[in-house]
Amino acid sequence: MCGINGFNWPDEELVKAMNDTLKHRGPDDEGIFMDKNVSLGHRRLAVIDISERAKQPMHYTRDGKEAIITYNGEVYNFKELKKELMDKGYRFNTNSDTEVILASYIEWGFDCVKRFNGMWAFCIYDRNKNLLFLSRDRFGKKPLYYFFDRKSKKFVFSSELKPLLKHKIKKRISKEGINLYLSLGFIPAPWTVYEGINKLGAGENMILDLKENKLKRYKYYKLPHYEPIYNKKFLIKEITRLIEDSVRIRLIADVPLGAFLSGGLDSSEIVYQMTKLVPRKHINTYSIGFEGKYDETNYINLIKRQLGIKNHHKYFKEADFQNINTNIFYFFDEPLADTSMFPTMFLSKFARQSLVVSLSGDGGDEVFGGYPRYRIAEQLTLLRKIPTGLRKILVKIARGRLKEGIRLSLMQKNEFYSEARTNFYKPEIAKRLLKQNLNECLKKSRGNLQEAVRIMDILFYTLSDNYLAKVDRASMAHSLEVRCPFLDYRLVELSMKIPSEWKCSIFRDKILFRTILKDHFPSKLVSRKKMGFTPPVNDWIRKRTYKDFLERAVMMLNSRGIIDDNWRRFYARRILNNTDFVSNTYKIRLFILYKWYEYWMRD
Repeated sequence: MCGINGFNWPDEELVKAMNDTLKHRGPDDEGIFMDKNVSLGHRRLAVIDISERAKQPMHYTRDGKEAIITYNGEVYNFKELKKELMDKGYRFNTNSDTEVILASYIEWGFDCVKRFNGMWAFCIYDRNKNLLFLSRDRFGKKPLYYFFDRKSKKFVFSSELKPLLKHKIKKRISKEGINLYLSLGFIPAPWTVYEGINKLGAGENMILDLKENKLKRYKYYKLPHYEPIYNKKFLIKEITRLIEDSVRIRLIADVPLGAFLSGGLDSSEIVYQMTKLVPRKHINTYSIGFEGKYDETNYINLIKRQLGIKNHHKYFKEADFQNINTNIFYFFDEPLADTSMFPTMFLSKFARQSLVVSLSGDGGDEVFGGYPRYRIAEQLTLLRKIPTGLRKILVKIARGRLKEGIRLSLMQKNEFYSEARTNFYKPEIAKRLLKQNLNECLKKSRGNLQEAVRIMDILFYTLSDNYLAKVDRASMAHSLEVRCPFLDYRLVELSMKIPSEWKCSIFRDKILFRTILKDHFPSKLVSRKKMGFTPPVNDWIRKRTYKDFLERAVMMLNSRGIIDDNWRRFYARRILNNTDFVSNTYKIRLFILYKWYEYWMRD
């Protein structure tokens, strides 16, 4: 796991300055490659083949073809690919996956990424074809930002935003980026918080022709359509096999490795699978607790006793939150409003005391149907079975959540997100994007709304630029690599064959997954409700001091043109004086936007 940088002209001092901003991502080594066409930079966190031979940028030459790479990530099936390439006559000087990526590119070209199982963001410089080939993994676990100006012919890329700012790119706040951030809590690709700087999307490739100065980006990965298989025995066998194998290949490392343990179903299953492959006395897990109703320590202790593993535990308190929010924005150099970013930073720092690599349960909810909105989608499907005329009468007399549900059931399916909560402000760019993306997901789900909402999470909503960005920034801030077995693309694709009714109903979630867990976990754990990795930040910001702070933040951000009058009125009239869950969500978004602005935009 590393930090990567580069641009399309020679300048050793500038690429070194970019590298310096990413030292947290790669404290073990630094590398630079430069010729008359490009400058490539790399900060290394040595994980697989920690020898000097595997440092980057790395060269590979075969039959007169030469390629150089700067790469961030892990390709877990590199040993199988290496054997296949050796059978074709390729030779290798390292035990790293980096060299296998280069050889794969020379053999299979741009389609090489379709053979990789892992997480990555990389740039390959093809000296023969005079081009740069950039790619981001299927679900966007690793980030890739870029700037391209056709007029000046400048192209710059990096793992994070701040290295790009070394190029004196003017920091103009993107109105679209801010509208999307306040609407969604994150900024999805291709947008960023700055005008002119973009993100490469999950599952995308990009090619820069250095001679013609032409940039092309395209999707190389498409999730299969929903094709349910009603064979429970087969599905349980396949799910079990793939979970086991996805954990197995993610245990490959030449450095200390462990796991996060939250006490929930997903992380508990990952640790259970580890115990089948590693002696239990050698397994170190890390967890944190929260005071009050948010605490899962009892479940963590239950799993610790059940599996006989060593667990390291700390409590995350309000003082820790206050300490972290003073420096977190150097690492989160783009606004991201997931409150679990704070405890994830805390947990990552704690785990890095003895680990370099940690497995996590991220992705289990998306794969097996764990979020409450999947149940809501199923409830809407049932409501739609009531005659339309009757629903039009009922919506006039119903109250609260029932009224909202009936109202949404009268909308088109692709308006599930864009038309929800009509008393909340939604700018047109957000409504249009949500509707457009859900429409695409409905095609993949063949009209099944619950499946479409789940696919929406996988492709657009909860993963790549949201939850996975949170984990990447928080863990890499402390030079910790996090691997997610549930996001093995084989498991995600298998989820498209699990019938939606075996994922969740109007009352239950993760139905088939819980059935599998019954074989090796106590019913107290298997039957527990989802809590999420949720610190009591919402409780902390309800305090009067935070309310005063947020009122000043709205006025200041509006006066400086960061948020428009629509957002100012929305916060003043609907959010600041309310304490319901959704209002607190918007308060968090405002709080983080202001703190980010204060860190990055105050000269």
